[in-house]
Amino acid sequence: PDNLKQLFRSIAMVKPDKELIAQVTLFSQGFTQAESLARKVVMFFDLCADDLSKQPHYDFGLRALKSVLANAGYLKRGSASDDSENEQNLVIQSILETMTPKLVGDDAVLLKSILMDLFPNCQFTQSPLEELKAQIREVCGEKKYVLDGKWEEKIIQLFQIQNLQHGLILVGPSGC
Repeated sequence: PDNLKQLFRSIAMVKPDKELIAQVTLFSQGFTQAESLARKVVMFFDLCADDLSKQPHYDFGLRALKSVLANAGYLKRGSASDDSENEQNLVIQSILETMTPKLVGDDAVLLKSILMDLFPNCQFTQSPLEELKAQIREVCGEKKYVLDGKWEEKIIQLFQIQNLQHGLILVGPSGC
């Protein structure tokens, strides 16, 4: 009602320009190819929101985008190379490290397919983490656990997501 409108300040809400936010974030992280990378990353998140299954814990919004870009900046600062192909590889590595641990099995395959479509001829590299892998093997040997490649991959994903997020939830049956 008009009599109540007079008592409150009017506000306007607009949808954030994710591509511009991604560009500025990538430029501030030191990326030289920020325009093209921002366009591709925003398109990737839009495709993921449309194509992947609808899970209650999936987030393909601005928060997830900022998380991927912040991690890409961290990887860029640790990288020795400055070429544009390396920048694409760092963004892909960041996407894989931050998004894959959150996905259910079938969606992880679809995510990689979307990445191959958006970033053709790029390598999917992951952090070597050889010291961590050696520690995992050592502990598994001490505890008499059988180390499976998939299990080792999930342990590494858990380690990487702990470095990115303040809190996390493990979902699944006991002992998985």
